[in-house]
Amino acid sequence: MARRKSTDARMTVYRLTGINKLSNAIRDRYSDFSYEEVKVGNRDSLLVIGTTSAKEVRWGKLVNSLSGKNVDLETSAPGAVLLIPDTDQKAPLENRQETNVWAITFGIGFQMLDQRHIDAGFGKRIAIRCIDPKKLNSITKVTLDDRSKTDRSSIPSGSALNGFGYEELGELATRLVALGNIKNIGTIDKEVTIRGADALSIPLSKNPDRIIDNLDNIKKLLNNPPVSDELALLEKISLVPTKNSDYIESLNNKLMNAIINNADQRIALAWPHEAINDIGEVQAFQIRGAQRNYKPREIQDGLPTLDVLLEPIRMEIEDKRQDRLNRLSVMLFENTDGDSKSPNIPVKNWISFEIDADGKKHFLHGGRWYVVDDDYCDIIQQRTEEIFGRPSPLQDNPPWLKRYSNEFEYNQKLAEVCGGICLDRSLISLRSRKSQIEACDVLLKGGIFVHVKRVERSAPASHLLAQALVSTEVLIQDKEAQTALKNKINNAGHDPNEYECVPKKVVIVMAKDNQKITADSLYTFTQVNLNRQDKALSSRGIEVCIVPITREK
Repeated sequence: MARRKSTDARMTVYRLTGINKLSNAIRDRYSDFSYEEVKVGNRDSLLVIGTTSAKEVRWGKLVNSLSGKNVDLETSAPGAVLLIPDTDQKAPLENRQETNVWAITFGIGFQMLDQRHIDAGFGKRIAIRCIDPKKLNSITKVTLDDRSKTDRSSIPSGSALNGFGYEELGELATRLVALGNIKNIGTIDKEVTIRGADALSIPLSKNPDRIIDNLDNIKKLLNNPPVSDELALLEKISLVPTKNSDYIESLNNKLMNAIINNADQRIALAWPHEAINDIGEVQAFQIRGAQRNYKPREIQDGLPTLDVLLEPIRMEIEDKRQDRLNRLSVMLFENTDGDSKSPNIPVKNWISFEIDADGKKHFLHGGRWYVVDDDYCDIIQQRTEEIFGRPSPLQDNPPWLKRYSNEFEYNQKLAEVCGGICLDRSLISLRSRKSQIEACDVLLKGGIFVHVKRVERSAPASHLLAQALVSTEVLIQDKEAQTALKNKINNAGHDPNEYECVPKKVVIVMAKDNQKITADSLYTFTQVNLNRQDKALSSRGIEVCIVPITREK
């Protein structure tokens, strides 16, 4: 018996916005391709099709050098885009008001699209409205902490979201693959694999009239709620695509205004993830790209401050400030005479910034822009307030008086008052990790590890939070680190048997000039980071406490 021909075919669909002329959806570099007005069902549409110029294959010279034989081969790349308005319009094809457009791509068709018009995350939004929440096969996510990373996990047999270890706070899903069903698309009662990211990959009808119905049903789906509360979390935070250059430029302009005006309390110093493993062992830095000849400045003692990083930008003439920001970088050193401990880290990666735009909160982290829903911010805020509200194990916390000229002097006083050991500036060397860590600033009996940091303005305090997390994780897992800490305790004149070398409680003391920092004054990313670290440590039975104090200026 002959196999019945399928009436559907898997296609990749993008949703484009702000289109008033279909040909404007295509990048200028493809202007020599064929542009043909066509009818798809009852819709006046546009087909753009062509092939790139033939070029020698890239690997030809390599084959020649290995074999001694000439490779006389050329290659070209074909592509097509079918542009279909998402509504019926009676105006001429090239003279319409702005509308949304479906773009079905073939070959290199996705490269032909003008990225400024792509509706970012469209495919993901469709997926969470039609998939079976228990049949996720793959998820790609970005972790928004000081160790920013991208992971793609797969479970071929399918699982719910929690089976992938997805955290509801501080993780951004960029792509989903799962079984699902969209009404009137495909075979009734038969689930299909749906892939959702910026684009949607799904079987659609080969029939021109039927495919219009398919697209209309996809459009209707955008108005539906997510199929579960769990999946609804996936659209609370999203990355602003770098390809959306106009949008990025407007946010960068707001950042530049905050840098120059020097009055915005939502611009602050962040500790970049590229240097997370160097916390505790870097004591010097060098600014690069700050001078007109772009020669590096002298290596300076200590760590960079926000004003030191931004001063070259503020001193630059207006039309060259953005270029100066893009060129500025920081290299960290062991000390002013020591070896470098980091790559060149762009200054933008050291900056945290938060701004309200288009009715939503946007924040800059790791040099990239993110947008957050208000209710998501409310959830983060509530959990942050709960952490701040926990009782402190520091029974008699001394104020940071003027006579304590630096953090070390305050930590000595804190250790004296609380009956602990000051370990500030006392680094533990680890052969197994070829690095050093600072166990804490003050160690108290009962496994209480205290970390102290002066927090300027509403700074994210990522240095402090990251330092606490790194040292805690190492001391939990590394026997060498525990032994080294015992030696530090003994060298300080105390009995190691009276102190725990594995943390049971982590206390983070945040000191701010002339006032105490509060949960709602913390930068959004800092709140996300704090919640993630609190959850990670609580799963190991370790409680996190925040102690805000005032530093007399």
